Amino acid sequence: MKASVRFSRGRLEYTGRIARSVFTSWADSLEGQRLLERIASRIRFAPFGKRHASRRRVWRQLVEAARTEIVAVNVQRELDAYPLRLEQLVYAPDLPRVGIELRRLVVVPRLLLNGAMYSRLDRSLQVLPVFAVAENGRPLRDWFTLTLMSALESAMAAARPSPWHPVPAGEGWITVGINERFQWQPPLDGLAWTGHYYVLELRRIAITRAVRKATRDAIAGLEESLASLSGLHRAEILRRTAQALEYSEPRTQRN
Repeated sequence: MKASVRFSRGRLEYTGRIARSVFTSWADSLEGQRLLERIASRIRFAPFGKRHASRRRVWRQLVEAARTEIVAVNVQRELDAYPLRLEQLVYAPDLPRVGIELRRLVVVPRLLLNGAMYSRLDRSLQVLPVFAVAENGRPLRDWFTLTLMSALESAMAAARPSPWHPVPAGEGWITVGINERFQWQPPLDGLAWTGHYYVLELRRIAITRAVRKATRDAIAGLEESLASLSGLHRAEILRRTAQALEYSEPRTQRN
């Protein structure tokens, strides 16, 4: 399947691709059908039917938009900033954490990272004609942005970060695990963004085999303790940590 985002050589990369199957699923959904019907109503004549013509038109517009330079630059900038925001959030005092031989292992909810990236991508995409039209642009922009977020999560999951195969998380931290199911809050407007990252602090001394084993065991222990958190406690962790993300924006890494 063509993925919009992939993990390659230690970083997230935008490919400019859209999987036709993903578009088809959206076009067959209630929201997609409503939009396509509005577009079809404005088509005067189509030899194979107005619905078919509207679907082809939107698909071609999305493919073209995904490949434009402005989209590629904006999306890649946010992908590069993603691990930097991850590093930024680990210092929030309310996040669950444990110590492992003078290193901190921190739990960072994906909801916070994804929410920040979604908002920034949404604003940057408004300048494109296909996404700018008030009546049609908003649903297309929502779908495209959510598709990117889903591809990002899939790319991170495909990287399979672990204590033995970590993924960079800024300059001083590495991602050593992913939980994809933990629910920090009930879905809002269909957005769940469940799970979290386990992020380990780097030190000047090398990570030994013993540290990796201790990290693995610590992750297992955190998984058990997180399951006992009440809904109110989870919401409070999110609220306080979100404030840390608002104070400053990370600098995008250079290619």
